[in-house]
Amino acid sequence: MSDLEFDYVICGAGSAGCTVAERLSRDPGVSVLVLEAGGSDNSPIIRTPMLLQYAVTGEQFNWGYWTEPQKHLNDRKLLWPRGKTLGGSSSINAMHYMRGAKENYDEWEQVYGAKGWGWKNALPAFKEVQHQTRGESELHGTGGPLWVSDIAPLNPLTEDFLKAADQLQYKRNADFNGPAQEGFGPYQVTQKNGKRCSAADAFLRPALERENCSVRTGAMVRRVVLENGRATGVEVDLDGETTVITARKEVILSGGAINSPQTLLLSGIGPANELRESGVSVEHDLPGVGKNLQDHLDVTAQVWTKSATSIGNSLRSLPQHMYMVLRWALRGDGPFTVNPVQGGAFIKSAYAGDLPDLQLVFIPAISNPHGMEKTSGHGITLHVCQLYPKSRGEITLKSTDPHDHPAIQPNYLEEEWDLDVMTDGLAKVRDILNAPAFDHDRKAERYPGPHVATMSDLRDDVRARAETLYHPTSTCAMGSGELAVTDSRCRVKGIDGLRVVDASVMPRLVGGNTNAPTIMIATRAAAMIAEDNA
Repeated sequence: MSDLEFDYVICGAGSAGCTVAERLSRDPGVSVLVLEAGGSDNSPIIRTPMLLQYAVTGEQFNWGYWTEPQKHLNDRKLLWPRGKTLGGSSSINAMHYMRGAKENYDEWEQVYGAKGWGWKNALPAFKEVQHQTRGESELHGTGGPLWVSDIAPLNPLTEDFLKAADQLQYKRNADFNGPAQEGFGPYQVTQKNGKRCSAADAFLRPALERENCSVRTGAMVRRVVLENGRATGVEVDLDGETTVITARKEVILSGGAINSPQTLLLSGIGPANELRESGVSVEHDLPGVGKNLQDHLDVTAQVWTKSATSIGNSLRSLPQHMYMVLRWALRGDGPFTVNPVQGGAFIKSAYAGDLPDLQLVFIPAISNPHGMEKTSGHGITLHVCQLYPKSRGEITLKSTDPHDHPAIQPNYLEEEWDLDVMTDGLAKVRDILNAPAFDHDRKAERYPGPHVATMSDLRDDVRARAETLYHPTSTCAMGSGELAVTDSRCRVKGIDGLRVVDASVMPRLVGGNTNAPTIMIATRAAAMIAEDNA
């Protein structure tokens, strides 16, 4: 067997790729190679929950994508952080464990033709890989590799946030992944013993203990090699050389909503006219590749506080807190084990249907977009994002070099409906921070600010400040629609031996964070791959 031949070649070691590698490598009779363009995740910054902002902003861990100028966001370009390391974005995210609403999965099946992806099929896969530290139940599993834990202790301001919800007559909800999603409560997080539990920790490392599974970092996939309508391997830049790695059974793209469509396009699979315009030879005309891009847009309300109760400057003066780092590293406890992004809610806007259409994220600190700019002082931040946007965007090629980032065009707020929902959401989170629960500590409003007085002002503020909540999906959507790229078994339509398994196959964005749903997709898809190749 050649060192450049494997049964399965998985392109991308993010949440999906790690999960697929673990499942496929259970069969000792097959060989699995995982290719990751980023580097190692061996860093305390990734492992430490309280150092979240450094994981997001660190160039060694983040691809640092930027969108095209957004017409409806004052022509701003938005930063899109994506994981550049083993574990992918699960190594730099806020660790929230969210499945979305169960109705989301039934919609995939009933509306978009993704057969077999309804809630009755999704739930067992969620449970199978979960270790819910609260214990097993009808909706939760134990004994799986992905740990789901409570945030403890909660900051006192997070407790005030929950009191504010009570004062404004909102529901409480102890489990956003329970029977109903609506209400206020603390998030649960993917942490194990005070440390981040990424997809690399949960799935890839156990797989690498087997002789039949290996990973290569710094491996940039250039294209899928196609022969007579079948994927036979990948062309990859590795160790300073371009080489071809053969896949005897299948090539699996798990690069996420940006990179999987980019790789397909570079391979000549996509809208024929666009490929020709980009200088790519057309191998298979598949109009939906890169289309249907969806993301959660988010905006914040913020208040300065009088006391030092908030996390405040503690994240920004790291040298002063070395003992906290040592305590975390040596004993596995202390302040650095606590996720700074603590409380949340799912509520309905004035435009909602049966499901909550707004997600709230509370941080007991002043938080700037992506943690890029540093601000001194104590305060609180309350995010609100629209869960079900109507606007759709696309990923297209800027060049034929895979090292060049593609063009990311989300078309945020292209649909006026989205702006209406976001504006209503901003008004609601502003009211929450003005609730009596915060009277004892409220100093002054930072955002939207005293000058923002009318709904028209709030609309302008959304355009001026809204940012991504890091949940791009659906650019290789599965199902039966005209823009569907993959079938219900994640196979690329019209090409044998090639699948896409990641968030890009979601027909529609779920109502919540996307990491857990991506792992669920990979869990089920990997079982399908093994079955189809038995």
